[in-house]
Amino acid sequence: MNSWRNLPLQLTRVGTYKSPLGGSRKPITASANEMLFEIIHEGTVYGLEDTPVLHGEGAVFCHRAGQRSVSDSPAESYYHCYVLWFDCAELGMPADWPRVFQWKDRKSMHAFMEEMLHAFHYAALGRNVVGNLILSRLDFELERSRSLARAQAVHTQLSLATDFINRKYSKPLSLDDVAKAADVSVSHLHMLFRKQLGESPHQYLIEKRLRTAGHALATGKQSIKVVAAEIGYPNAESFCRAFRKFFGRSASEYRQAYSR
Repeated sequence: MNSWRNLPLQLTRVGTYKSPLGGSRKPITASANEMLFEIIHEGTVYGLEDTPVLHGEGAVFCHRAGQRSVSDSPAESYYHCYVLWFDCAELGMPADWPRVFQWKDRKSMHAFMEEMLHAFHYAALGRNVVGNLILSRLDFELERSRSLARAQAVHTQLSLATDFINRKYSKPLSLDDVAKAADVSVSHLHMLFRKQLGESPHQYLIEKRLRTAGHALATGKQSIKVVAAEIGYPNAESFCRAFRKFFGRSASEYRQAYSR
């Protein structure tokens, strides 16, 4: 446990990647003395097991030198991930670090990784500080997944539902639409979301819309009204109320905080 602390790991890059439908056409191969982490932000992707397993939001993949990244998604799906590169020098990574484990609390995963992206690219923090924070948190999530024995693939029907929401979030969606896409009843849909994600399908949809809006406000120059309309809020006032409730600050305050 915590054997990474004895190695001179250096964080070199932090970013995100969103694949086209069906997955990536050009998977990455970790170079010599490099450790590559991919944390699934949304969507689904097949793992690199002997018999590939479909993994969803919160899956953490670890790739050592010579190992390729994940790349294959179902034909009508995609994956969006955070990507972390560490230079491991000549000692390499500890052998007991698994190829994949599950970060179970998806909300904490999003909040932490968004903070680390901002810290790496915009805040006046050294890379070693950010890298140590990331490794410490990954180590914690790994141990928690082991102790709870909950590192498992996302339920297939739940994956169909979340994929549908992630692709259609900007359009008017009903629970019937989502349930039909997952081939389940509305009541069963609610059960899957509550059991696996701890929230309702509607809450998942709202969170998807607002996180997309937050990214657009932090990285683009479109007006708040335009951003609101593009994520499915024709009424800008409703959007602003929902945004403040979710992020704890107004859309304009969020843009100012996360822009260069």
